Amino acid sequence: MPRIDDARRGDRITTILDAAERCFVRSGFHGATMAAICAEAGMSAGNLYRYFPSKEAVIEGLCERDFAEAAEGFAALEATDDTWAAFRDLAAFHLIDEPRESFAMWIEIMAEAARNPQIAALRVKADLFIEEKLRGALGMAHRRGHIAPQADIERGVQFMITFSEGLMLRRARDPDFDPVPHVDMLFDILRSLLLTPLAASNDNLT
Repeated sequence: MPRIDDARRGDRITTILDAAERCFVRSGFHGATMAAICAEAGMSAGNLYRYFPSKEAVIEGLCERDFAEAAEGFAALEATDDTWAAFRDLAAFHLIDEPRESFAMWIEIMAEAARNPQIAALRVKADLFIEEKLRGALGMAHRRGHIAPQADIERGVQFMITFSEGLMLRRARDPDFDPVPHVDMLFDILRSLLLTPLAASNDNLT
């Protein structure tokens, strides 16, 4: 019996989060009220509030779901011998295959982080999560000998984060933007950073 209850609870949480995501994409963070999310999910307010007591809690639920999905993707890197190809496929999944509307929602949430301490805390948590996963992936590539022994992994991590956030912003604001060549560019530059020994890279900059 508890297993059935757990399954039902999981289904309801999924229903709420899917409904909330549609509302946030359609109306923005402030425009998407809890009443609208209830209506979209086909639930009463009392039922929905049992799972998520506030809009901030809904955002946290969406973030946790994204964390779980991303963690699965990074874990899959360990099961392949071609680290660079698998890494590129993972980036394509998140930066190319993801619907443009998802990036618009991300921009809304990031803007809210400047005004809302709870959302700001989630932003910090998300940043730390992504940094940790990228360091782990590049560290694994380093141990396998797929990047230069003296490569600056931290430099690669920060480059990927900065470039990816810019790409996400472009996708959100420009419906005609094609992310494919830019993801290719991301990996061309990342390879030049990490496949070239650090000393030689620094010499080329002087």
